[in-house]
Amino acid sequence: MKFSIDKTVLQNVLKSAITAVPNKSTIQVLNNFSLRLEGNFLEVSATDLDLGIRVKVEVQGERDGAVVINARKFSDLINNLVDPSITTISLDVQDYLAKIQWSEKGKASITGFDASDFPPFPEIENGETLNFAASELAFLAEKTLFATSTDSTRLNLNGVYLEAKDGKISMVATDGHRLGRASIDQEGANLENGVIIPKKVLQHILHVAKSDSNIEVRTSATHILFNTDSTQVISKLYEGPYPNYRAVIPQNFERTMQANTQDLQNKIRSVISMANVRTRQIRLQMDGNNLELSATDPDVGGDSREALAVTHNGEGSFCIGFNGQYLSEILGLSKSEEIVMKMNAPIGACVIEPVGENMGFSFLLMPLRLVED
Repeated sequence: MKFSIDKTVLQNVLKSAITAVPNKSTIQVLNNFSLRLEGNFLEVSATDLDLGIRVKVEVQGERDGAVVINARKFSDLINNLVDPSITTISLDVQDYLAKIQWSEKGKASITGFDASDFPPFPEIENGETLNFAASELAFLAEKTLFATSTDSTRLNLNGVYLEAKDGKISMVATDGHRLGRASIDQEGANLENGVIIPKKVLQHILHVAKSDSNIEVRTSATHILFNTDSTQVISKLYEGPYPNYRAVIPQNFERTMQANTQDLQNKIRSVISMANVRTRQIRLQMDGNNLELSATDPDVGGDSREALAVTHNGEGSFCIGFNGQYLSEILGLSKSEEIVMKMNAPIGACVIEPVGENMGFSFLLMPLRLVED
């Protein structure tokens, strides 16, 4: 195998593919890139057996072939070629020895081995196919990824749930304390059973996809494939079932509070520094159209208070407590001038929605029990 490639292009390819290389693996071959050249197209692949990344790029090919070489050594070598006079990298592989050259005197070599030892990527056949504009997938991910769990004992909550039916594609994530849900309209889209996608996979495809590109998504019973531009990302799905999230979202509410999003965000930031460092609890007390926010930390002795004019619909005075950091994060994701908070009891789920037409997303936040309750 022999080819030449622009240095910056190769650096970007390796940066993308190395995401799938495990930090440490007892399976030696997984610590490597697979390089395969056919004509003027080089394919760089990496996998940890759960996540696989394949990037295809155009090069100046001279001799077809394939080799497997150490991913971190090769990537570190190419990334450290910072001299701006270095513009082209040449790679010549003979008898599994990869000779890399970047100038008349600058060269290195890495011993590789047979590419047939590299594990093949699983085929995605007889599954469902969805198509997104990159901006659509980014919208769904932005409103949901924040709520994925990190609990290793509940892997089904570590990912986002994707489903499509009745002309809508929906994405949901929850960690049991907060929930994000978003949807887009797409006629004919179908993924009725739904799949649970690992967070890392979704983040990666959005990182490599161009903002104006299209993304094809194919699913099987066990895997999902994202295909965009010159990059393929394939991953195992988390095993389900996903929790019945619809059952925890109230449909009727006794009380609503509408507020300016930025003003409420600012008030939370004003009081949260005095919240308990573990719970981050802030207290919201609604009385008529006045909202009082407060936080206290008995461990260090101190409190803080703020007030905000709101539109409050509900009988009498009402108090509810939240993790202020979670609430602030949700407000930051709302990106609407006004938000509405829909509530029932002080310990019941609160639904938070942007005010506007066809926004396509909403959040749920579970309250924290107030001490006096």
